[in-house]
Amino acid sequence: MTAPAIVLVADGPDDDAVNSSLAAIRDDLRAARPDLRIFLGRVGGPEPSLEGVVAALVEDAVGEAVLVPLDLVSAADHRPELDTFHRSPDIHLAVSRPVGPASELLNILDERVREALHRGGALEIDGLILAAPAGGDVRGSSLLARRARQWAAHHRIPVQLAVEEGSGRATASAVASLRAQGRRHIAVGSVYLTPTPDYQVHAHAALRAGAIAVTAPIGPTPHLRQLILARYAFGAMELLDGTPTQLSAEVLEGEES
Repeated sequence: MTAPAIVLVADGPDDDAVNSSLAAIRDDLRAARPDLRIFLGRVGGPEPSLEGVVAALVEDAVGEAVLVPLDLVSAADHRPELDTFHRSPDIHLAVSRPVGPASELLNILDERVREALHRGGALEIDGLILAAPAGGDVRGSSLLARRARQWAAHHRIPVQLAVEEGSGRATASAVASLRAQGRRHIAVGSVYLTPTPDYQVHAHAALRAGAIAVTAPIGPTPHLRQLILARYAFGAMELLDGTPTQLSAEVLEGEES
């Protein structure tokens, strides 16, 4: 039996840099798993639209697919529009949990921080900011706060969490808070998947406020690839069983610790 297809579900503006980054994530996954059919579907307007991708799968007689939301700030909830596809009579679909703020995210951010420091010629840091866009679910917000605490414990330096509404104020305020504590070598870890305009605003705000380095968006990385495949695996199990996989808060707690 053919494995279900993977459809990476992403939102965001119709922007060349965003589109290229999302395509790179899809292509990285395809290169790693040539045995799987992997597609990218956009919601909110940009092409390739999720509607068009699902229609093409139906036309190609693909019987099953797992929709994997590329959302880094929600841990359990997905966009309501995805439930419409979930009930499609022409193809069996499962909607996986979002990628979310998993613990592996800190490994990616550590790599991005090192890259940012190298670009800026900096040698050390004495403060960190974990910056993420607003809009996640309650569980995701709780996990982001936990990631900030874990990051602080790992590096043994203060870490501020900044949840951005799009203006850059939260990041700038977090930088100011650390500077008020006497910290002068502050790096910002950006929990943004792609270089959206909101990412650019937050990055500029951080640098204006005195940060010495701001990480690039997550983009394609082996850690992200493994997270996507893990979400896909759970979704594929749901298709096999024929019933939704409901994970309790206790299971999520242990899985994301």
